[in-house]
Amino acid sequence: MTQAQLARPSIARLYNYSLSASVAVLALVLVLPAVLPIPAEVSSRIAFIGMAALFVQISVNDFKTRLVPNTITYPLMLIGLVRAIAFRDGIFLLYWAVLFTLWTVRFMGGGDAKLLMGLFGLYPDFQLVWFVAASIIVTGLPYLAYKYRREWRTIPRAIFWRLLTRQFLPSQAEFEKEAVPYAFSFCLAGAMYLLMRVVH
Repeated sequence: MTQAQLARPSIARLYNYSLSASVAVLALVLVLPAVLPIPAEVSSRIAFIGMAALFVQISVNDFKTRLVPNTITYPLMLIGLVRAIAFRDGIFLLYWAVLFTLWTVRFMGGGDAKLLMGLFGLYPDFQLVWFVAASIIVTGLPYLAYKYRREWRTIPRAIFWRLLTRQFLPSQAEFEKEAVPYAFSFCLAGAMYLLMRVVH
């Protein structure tokens, strides 16, 4: 192995560590704006701009690779735990339990579930649920209509077959083949929710 080949994994590892640390700092400033020695309003706006850029990166990556990296989701979840401990607020566990259940029954991918767990860890607010639902309706349904535009006649037969066989949820193979990149919808919901909080 050459020196360049040996250096690549360490550069990638350094990038992942710095990305995780940056995400954690952004999330921490969002939930505890007083941690920076500048006015809370200014730090919240700076963190919002950083999170908006992060949401764009997550969305592009999800469209390209169908993956949401753990280097982004785990720091969000960790800061969600820190927030819960700091404010003695465990309501986020309810959201996490629902999202974990949706992931285990293959209703959504693991990266999508962890991204939402991170968002609900930071903001365990029912308004965020409405933002996510509205974003799925506005972005997800048109995407599905476009994706299945040539197969729409087979949908009633597929539904009938699922009812007949009582296989209501997709198999692992079906899930992997038909995966839909929903991270964009979740990022849009997160950005709109954060914008609402920063403006108020």
